[in-house]
Amino acid sequence: MAPMRTALLLLALLLCAPLAAAIDGRAADVIDTDQTLAVDTTYADGFTVTDGATFTVEANITLGEDAVIRVDEGATLNLVGGHMTGSDIQAYMALSGGASTIELPVQGMTGTATVRLMMSTTLNGSEMLNITASTGESLNEATGDDVSLQVDLGDGVDMLTLDLTHNHPFPFGPMAVEVVDSSAQQQRHEAWELNGTNLVLTWGDAAFSIDVQGTLAIADAVIRGADLRCSGTCSIERSTMEGSAPIIAESGASLSVRSTMILGSRTDEDVVAVDDADLVYEDSTGTGGWTDAWIRRLSGRTVMTNMPGALVSGADLGYKGTKSPNAFAETMGDDVGVDLGNSEMTRIVEWLTGDGIYGKEEGTFTVTATTGWGTFTTTVPAVWAPTTVVDLDLPTIEVVAIEVEDRTATVNESLGVMLTVRNSGTADAPKPVLECSVGDEAADTSPSYIQLSTYGGLAAGAEMDIPLTWRMPSDGAHTLSCGVIDLSGTPLEAVEDLVTADTGVTGAEVSWTYAEEVEESSMATVLIALVVFMLGVAGIARVAAARTDAEDAEDEEEMAEPVVEEGEDAKQYPEPLDTEPAESGTVEVEAATSDDEGATSDEAADAAPWDES
Repeated sequence: MAPMRTALLLLALLLCAPLAAAIDGRAADVIDTDQTLAVDTTYADGFTVTDGATFTVEANITLGEDAVIRVDEGATLNLVGGHMTGSDIQAYMALSGGASTIELPVQGMTGTATVRLMMSTTLNGSEMLNITASTGESLNEATGDDVSLQVDLGDGVDMLTLDLTHNHPFPFGPMAVEVVDSSAQQQRHEAWELNGTNLVLTWGDAAFSIDVQGTLAIADAVIRGADLRCSGTCSIERSTMEGSAPIIAESGASLSVRSTMILGSRTDEDVVAVDDADLVYEDSTGTGGWTDAWIRRLSGRTVMTNMPGALVSGADLGYKGTKSPNAFAETMGDDVGVDLGNSEMTRIVEWLTGDGIYGKEEGTFTVTATTGWGTFTTTVPAVWAPTTVVDLDLPTIEVVAIEVEDRTATVNESLGVMLTVRNSGTADAPKPVLECSVGDEAADTSPSYIQLSTYGGLAAGAEMDIPLTWRMPSDGAHTLSCGVIDLSGTPLEAVEDLVTADTGVTGAEVSWTYAEEVEESSMATVLIALVVFMLGVAGIARVAAARTDAEDAEDEEEMAEPVVEEGEDAKQYPEPLDTEPAESGTVEVEAATSDDEGATSDEAADAAPWDES
């Protein structure tokens, strides 16, 4: 029975083995529960931490070629104290400047040895690479992919130093150095293990990638050959990043690098903060040399404006403070602008060099539009954002009032008009042009086109009154409308709603009549006035005649009464019978009557002014 039980147990283990492997494989691919890895492990394709899980790694991890590690949003990956290394690392130690040294530890090696340098590029001799060993041997104008040099180590030395000189303008150097002595003892030194002077560790394509949407925390660890991109929250403390630069902090991400050594970058910078990414870089050492410790790079550099066809330019932009090429704003979807970010150098706005020198961009953008109204220019500081809005300051011209001199006018004769024009915009208007119309026809005004340049232009926020005359070739009731001249086909057409606030203002209605009608009306008025005047004269004459008849009757009565001389009391005397005295009295009465007639004549003269000489 014992052998049977043993067989059954072995069968059960065999059946369960595939199931256990499947579980382990799934765990290697997707971590969706909190786990801790304490055993060295190889992940050929990488793994994903998801569903809010926390994966803590306290061991060494080896990643297969092009493996991918993903940390989803809400998940966390903690790397504590271990190593994470790619299995296919591409790197070389670049020879910086024209002279470098490489120090090779060769303890325990003796006799004749071959030093072999596997180069990052095929040499053709033009590089003038010359190598001299500290043991006295040398090689001049080396060629090929591998460069070999025979040296004599004698009874053994601790350190073999190679002096290298060249005149190659581009970076190159050994990816690895092997030393094999006469006893076939071999030592291999990878690029990241080489030491010396004027050396810059340079990395090719990454061996694996880390994509962080959630949280990544690296502490007291070594990462080698990674392409690390952080879109969430990442922290690296007291660690070594070899061949894992540049570390990219995407827009909106948070990255802190503290007390960390970064050795070797695939580009000219160890850390890249994109757009508004939050970056903390403290007490850390970078690759050095021409490799910047960190930069802030914009994902784009687009200038948007309110003026199609405007000339857009930049000055003192980017890493080198260069001037951007001039470009004309064009339609970009629903907006108008120009892309000035073709060069990465113009998109680097902040940096820390390999020597620890901080720098930043202090550039400007200028938008200029040349129009029939004048040239308008606006310059603003270049903001550190993918898109900068530079709206031109423009005038806004409108006719706010039209006052006519009279509400009646004569056809083909000038009528005075006063226009009130306002500039409610933010820029002076040197040369706007206005025009007037009657209905759908151009108005006959003087001047025909009202050019504000004649009056010195119109400043922003100002008003002015402009006099002109208006003539009509036909009679009837007409109104005058005035506004900005039609902008069709001009550079201002696209911004017509910005540079003019109206479509025209209409003045009061004016009644126009022909000159003949005016003369006939005046003659009728004169005739009516003359008739009234003559009727008045006739009436006055009749009154004067009636008055004269009454005065004659009174005179006859006075001649029949006795005359009282001056000085005598007015008394009533009986009528005398004596006729002679009557004659004398008659003479006196006639004289008196003569005086009265003279008085009557004077009164008549006052009553008839047309008889005055």
